[in-house]
Amino acid sequence: MLIFAALFLPLIAFLCLLFLGKKLPRQGDWVAISAVIASFVCSVIAVSEVFPVKTLHYEVKWFSVFVHEFNVGLLLDKYSAIMLILVTFISALVQIYSTAYMKGDSRYSRYFAYLSLFTFAMLGLVLADNLFLFYFFWELVSVASYLLIGFWYEKPDAYRASRNAFIINRIGDTGLLLAMMFIYLQFGSSDFILLTQNAVFPENTWWMTLVGYGIFCAAGTKSAQYPMAIWLPRAMAGPTPVSALIHAATMVAAGVFLMIRTFPFLEDNILNLAAIVGGITAFTGAFAALFQQDIKRVLAYSTISQLGYMMAAIGVGAPEAALFHLVTHAFFKAGLFLCAGSVIDALHKAVHHMHITDPDFDVQDMRNMGGLRKQMPVTFLCFVICSLALAGLPLTSGFLSKDFILNQMLLWSFQGSALDWTLVVPVMGFLGVLCTALYTGRQLKLIFGGQPRYFALYDDQLRYINEFTEESPAVMRRVIGILAILSFFFWFSWIPWDAMKGWFFEAYPMAADEHTAGLWEEFTHAIAHKYTLILSLGLVTIGLGIALWRTGRPNRLIPGFVRKVSYHFFYTEAIAHLILVRTTFLAKKITSWIDRSVIDRAIDMGGIFTVTFAHILGWIDRTFIDGSVNLIAYIAGKTGALSKSIAGSRIQSMFTAALLGLLLILIWVVFI
Repeated sequence: MLIFAALFLPLIAFLCLLFLGKKLPRQGDWVAISAVIASFVCSVIAVSEVFPVKTLHYEVKWFSVFVHEFNVGLLLDKYSAIMLILVTFISALVQIYSTAYMKGDSRYSRYFAYLSLFTFAMLGLVLADNLFLFYFFWELVSVASYLLIGFWYEKPDAYRASRNAFIINRIGDTGLLLAMMFIYLQFGSSDFILLTQNAVFPENTWWMTLVGYGIFCAAGTKSAQYPMAIWLPRAMAGPTPVSALIHAATMVAAGVFLMIRTFPFLEDNILNLAAIVGGITAFTGAFAALFQQDIKRVLAYSTISQLGYMMAAIGVGAPEAALFHLVTHAFFKAGLFLCAGSVIDALHKAVHHMHITDPDFDVQDMRNMGGLRKQMPVTFLCFVICSLALAGLPLTSGFLSKDFILNQMLLWSFQGSALDWTLVVPVMGFLGVLCTALYTGRQLKLIFGGQPRYFALYDDQLRYINEFTEESPAVMRRVIGILAILSFFFWFSWIPWDAMKGWFFEAYPMAADEHTAGLWEEFTHAIAHKYTLILSLGLVTIGLGIALWRTGRPNRLIPGFVRKVSYHFFYTEAIAHLILVRTTFLAKKITSWIDRSVIDRAIDMGGIFTVTFAHILGWIDRTFIDGSVNLIAYIAGKTGALSKSIAGSRIQSMFTAALLGLLLILIWVVFI
């Protein structure tokens, strides 16, 4: 019963706030927060009874079509267990944080209603025991994210961002729908236990390939893999706590979780594709964050990069490493977003206090910040800790998980020749490490380092905005403090440089399967880890050093086009606009020309032919048919007139005519 309570408590909170929100315009937060905290407690108790070896499975009949039965149920295993606790915990912290951040908003209760719906959808997704139920909650997550991203719908950017995210994710969802249909047609079921434990999958069949591509398409779109990642930076238009929730442990993590769930029946070509796309995403996302100016967009591209590492880990045959990084990333990325929210909230209040009316002033632009470490010491400390975890420095959880993924990339690439194409994946991964350190150091320097950069006229004096910037409220500081503490290594492993010695990989052991078989003889794990450790630490140190040294100084070493390529994310959105939107308009013009010049002309010619043919038929009708009828009528008329004249004659005339006729017959017989 605890698992059902954990799932449905957020739904009850959503329904209460949806229908009673007007009666609780300012007190609705406690309904949502109480529900998600209770859900977290139920989750912890339920997980403690089964983790890590037991499995709970509740199933009931849903409906039947002829002989086919469709069942739904909840599955609590070691994969859903960790996600269950993670989602409820992060959701609880985000909702508590939001009580201060969203204070005074006109749709305060509705905001918490949407958060509760989002939490319910994500919990249903991780607990679903089959693909049909998974797909239902998968779509519900998209609906809830649409409502949250576009929460401030009166802003054009928010409306467009929510619509953009919803439409792009529908493209990937089509792949999941097709994969689900193929699986059901083949096995008569979509139950995860059957598919991952008991089903025998044929190798190298066309339908298994289609299933793999469909699943990867859905997961890649939802988890913002390149080039389908263009929706994620735009999603920053929503409230900052929403960004933290989406980027930390919910929506974007759903795609990674789908790949982990379906990993046993993904073919090698699909995994190779996931490795390549993940490696490219890890680098392109980090590179795009290098020259962003918006504090939230830097973190958005950072999330894209980290999701690339998770996808690459799955591709190289290490789904446990991907899950581990998903967990560690949830804490430090949620902490970074909520720290950014604290900075934005503090600057908003300072702008209001100084009565700044400059339309070009943007509280999210890091060029307007600087020197905030003195005014916001708690936020500064938490931001530093979470940033170092993101960069992957030792003593942080991010170092443990990212170093392990890099290690698996390196092992996977050396299963063939050193010049094999697989080497691209670890190369992209290590380049991503360097770029991550660069943009992390740059962001720290721009926000908190140096001197204040924005000043305005206040009381007839030019005053820096930092003078009126204050530390965030206590409730916000407590939340980001908890997330910063959870970003240290000892929560996952007592040995700060080896994740394999911690509790996580005892519960989720790495198996040397066909994806890694044969690697341990030539290139042992210990040696790979040694080289990975040296290379990653060197790149992080160099990147942070360069960023802290060069940020704020004139930079003439990097060409302008490189900065533009980074800022515009390799012009991916423009290319997508060219391919999709322009192609659509071109197709519209072509089809319009075909409609006017071919179809309409054909219809017009058909009309002309029909009219001409009708005239010909009319002439034939008048000349021959009507003429024949009129001729028959004329002959009939004349015959009748003749008969009438004969019938009306006298008997003498008729007798005379008869004799003449008889005489003519005799002459014909005798003489002729």
